[in-house]
Amino acid sequence: MRVLIADDHAIFRQGLRAVLGALSEIKAIDEAGDLETALGFAVARRPEIIFLDLRMPGMDGFSGIGAFRRRNAVAPILILSASEDREDVFQALAAGASGYLAKSAPASVIVEALRLVLVGGIYVPRELVSEPEGAARPKVGAPRLTERQTEVLHLIVGGHSNKEIAHRLGTSEGTVKAHVAAIMRQLGVRNRVQMLLAAERVGLRSL
Repeated sequence: MRVLIADDHAIFRQGLRAVLGALSEIKAIDEAGDLETALGFAVARRPEIIFLDLRMPGMDGFSGIGAFRRRNAVAPILILSASEDREDVFQALAAGASGYLAKSAPASVIVEALRLVLVGGIYVPRELVSEPEGAARPKVGAPRLTERQTEVLHLIVGGHSNKEIAHRLGTSEGTVKAHVAAIMRQLGVRNRVQMLLAAERVGLRSL
């Protein structure tokens, strides 16, 4: 497996390389310190996973995630950022990232996140997306979901996109979106990340 590390801090790249280099499944690691070089690697080397810093030379915030997606639509993007702002987490996932980690994360957590996103999951540390102290918590005690809505939620927990869910269930993507909206209302959440956390709290697992 080939990995791309895109970060403008050489010391951080070296540290991450040491962590990843200890994994038997990783055979090659490319490094880039700016957006242009990283995008070149994404096209020419076709990495199976991309570790990406949110802010580095040539990268205009979250739009950089979309730039990688357009050049390598397959490889999951795992954000490693100094920011622990929950809104940055939500925006990164909305832009197309498959996971988000703070740079302070220990090596074991980085490896856990790597393996999860490689099989289609979404990795977000609970502490980065938990509601602020005193905020209203999502209503997740006993969601009244239909059988089809439960199927859709199980597949979302498993990391499937709306398009993949539609194909698997033999329905349209628009129908899946309608189910997702209904599920969010039942769980009392506002976005996909909160929906995943709510599903975890009520014990739902992927199919």
